[in-house]
Amino acid sequence: MLKNLFYKFVFYLHEKRMAGPSENAGIEYAGMAGISSTCIDAVRRFLQHGDEISAIRILTHEDSHCLLLTYGVDQHVAIKSGFSSGYSGEGPRTFAEVIFLLSHHGFELDEYEVSREMLERLDYSSLTNGDMQEIFSAKPVRPQRWHDYIYPYQGVLSKSLSGWSRFPLRMPFALIDHRIRDLALNFEAQPDASLLSGYRRLEDIVRKRTGLSDHGAKLFSQAFVGANALLGWTKPDGGDLSSRGGLFPATYMAYRNPRAHLESVHIPAESLGEFLLLNHLYLLEADAIERSTDGAAVRRDNS
Repeated sequence: MLKNLFYKFVFYLHEKRMAGPSENAGIEYAGMAGISSTCIDAVRRFLQHGDEISAIRILTHEDSHCLLLTYGVDQHVAIKSGFSSGYSGEGPRTFAEVIFLLSHHGFELDEYEVSREMLERLDYSSLTNGDMQEIFSAKPVRPQRWHDYIYPYQGVLSKSLSGWSRFPLRMPFALIDHRIRDLALNFEAQPDASLLSGYRRLEDIVRKRTGLSDHGAKLFSQAFVGANALLGWTKPDGGDLSSRGGLFPATYMAYRNPRAHLESVHIPAESLGEFLLLNHLYLLEADAIERSTDGAAVRRDNS
């Protein structure tokens, strides 16, 4: 095994030596040159779903701009030249928005002047090792001028909460309780049906655990609220414990009942928020323990 690792390391060093400046750099590319929306969408995807970004470089030739993102262990993705400046239009407005967004995420931004030929190679997904070496050895533009790109749109961008409202709505699958994974997978296609099924499923789970026969808010009040509650938690104590139990009937009265009895208009952000609230109830139920008549914990059975 050690011998194989040694040969792999030697091969890696050989590849590094053989990779001349004219060789393709082998990095990732995203966005489409001249189409601003595809480029800012690519940035949003990396911010929301990609690995942690460690550095961001603005690559500029005259009034055309690209981005070079560094993430992970020396991995790079180039965002093509969908951004521009120096006139009033979609390209400068989108460039201002993406710079505003990145600065509000806390990134340190530096700008580098590059040649037209390098920018064209980037747009054709063909940056070379020599291009990358030139970028990394270049000195950033001083004084910084990226603030100037934002300035004409400052008022509009501030009102849009720095672009967060334009991020895509996505289900955070890592947080979802395993008992409603199927509903999470189907949520985008059938949000109303997924929510109603989730509410009914949680009632069935609690009825099975407690032996109660009620439904809705009444079921959860008996199961989780008050001194005689059948389910509870070891922490927190007192009023905090009662308030946690009260989330169950409150959620059913505030969300499940209107959804079950009234025709609702699907608003994606609100529906996703409601599903995550329901998922939180599943997580709380999974953490709950059964209580004896004197309020002591007796066993845990919430599979």
